Amino acid sequence: MDKDYSIDEMMCVQMARDIEDGDWVNHGAVVPLAGAALMLAKNTHAPNLNFFYLGTVFNSINPSESDLASMLIDPMLAYTSSRALISHHDIVNWTARGGCDIQFLRPLQVDCLGSVNVSVIGDPEKPKARFHGIAVADVMITCRKPVLYVTEHNHRTLVKELSFCTGLGRTENGDWRRRMHACDGPFHIHTPLCVLDFEPVSGRARLHRLNPGVSVEEVIAKTGFELLLPDETQESSPPTTEELRVLREIVDPHATRQLEFKETRAAANERIEQLKRARAERA
Repeated sequence: MDKDYSIDEMMCVQMARDIEDGDWVNHGAVVPLAGAALMLAKNTHAPNLNFFYLGTVFNSINPSESDLASMLIDPMLAYTSSRALISHHDIVNWTARGGCDIQFLRPLQVDCLGSVNVSVIGDPEKPKARFHGIAVADVMITCRKPVLYVTEHNHRTLVKELSFCTGLGRTENGDWRRRMHACDGPFHIHTPLCVLDFEPVSGRARLHRLNPGVSVEEVIAKTGFELLLPDETQESSPPTTEELRVLREIVDPHATRQLEFKETRAAANERIEQLKRARAERA
């Protein structure tokens, strides 16, 4: 199917559409695709959203600078253009008291109930790889609408059984969450092929919308767990001309979002290095 947008742009737009005007969005670390999604929402349909942009000691609230590559190279642009600064302690405090409406999380693995692993791959006693494993379990409990995303749709990411459970999804038909007075659990899973939601009674992942040009059979074949199917399959609306213009010209003209995709990571890193060199020469 011919199209004038890339997979990273399609995912970014779909994720941005999950944000509602007036939301408070927690923005995590090293997730430029999620950053592009929240900036896109801010500059299109959700001008009144509030968010923090992750810094070092302090984090910027609602920086007016929107070029993600510029802030990646020079964090001071976020600091000096923000409405206020907030510490990590205050962010955790705010989230624990129910202040966070939405946060994007990119797990290593997701199972059919939306439980996630961001800790280890392989045997936890002798793992093949170890990862940060932080700032996820609390979000899965306290955030009103956790939104999961993966940049590869395959049996390694959408798995029948997690190597390690860092954060619980919609377990026990929601009974555990009701006992814990927790949020409803993961809202969507965005992938390069589709958007998944969760069936309300069982809590299991269900095909919500296909990306244009993708078949149900392809999604089933590349999903490691048994996927629930809706009575009628829907297709996601492609990015609009305005969404693409804002994303390409204002929010992420250097396509930092492509750092999260294996196929485009090297080229994205080179663009950022070129931008760094050009700025150093002008300084």
